[in-house]
Amino acid sequence: MSAILKRAAKYKRVSSILCEGEAHLRDPFTPPPVILKPPAPRKDKKPDDITDFPAQKLIPLPESIPYQEGKYRPASIPMVAGFFPYNCYLQQGKVYSWCSCGISQSGPWCDGLCNSVVTRCRPVVFNVSQSGYYKICNCKFSANAPFCNNTHRKMVRYHHQTHRGFYEIWGAALFVLGWVYMGFNYYT
Repeated sequence: MSAILKRAAKYKRVSSILCEGEAHLRDPFTPPPVILKPPAPRKDKKPDDITDFPAQKLIPLPESIPYQEGKYRPASIPMVAGFFPYNCYLQQGKVYSWCSCGISQSGPWCDGLCNSVVTRCRPVVFNVSQSGYYKICNCKFSANAPFCNNTHRKMVRYHHQTHRGFYEIWGAALFVLGWVYMGFNYYT
């Protein structure tokens, strides 16, 4: 029993919340802790006064801090809804909501499915200055989204070199070959 007590004497108490009072060292938006001291009592008190305590420094809400894409986890890559653009007639003055995540079932327009899926891609709201036919991006990688800039041509050319394209193409090929093999060997 004494051996256990000797080992336990060397243990250090570690806080369950990592380093107490050192959040400002990890997060630039968190101000360092300050011990506030009350000011000297006021000589004249007004009915509108609530407290004598000094005002604290305002901290920005987490929602108002822009997310640093790719810092904490990989960037949100949109789903490829198709490799060819939509040719749509857009009316002047009408507001359109283009889906940038590729999950929408009513593509190319957003139907709000991005709110129920873990993605940071949000719809692009736009309107056009002239009524007419426009090519709307369907591959979701256009530099001037929501309008097509022929990025889909490069995507078709280089899709097999990406990890996703490699597995999609080989998966489809193995699926077809499996059915062909079973078809030829059905009666044997």
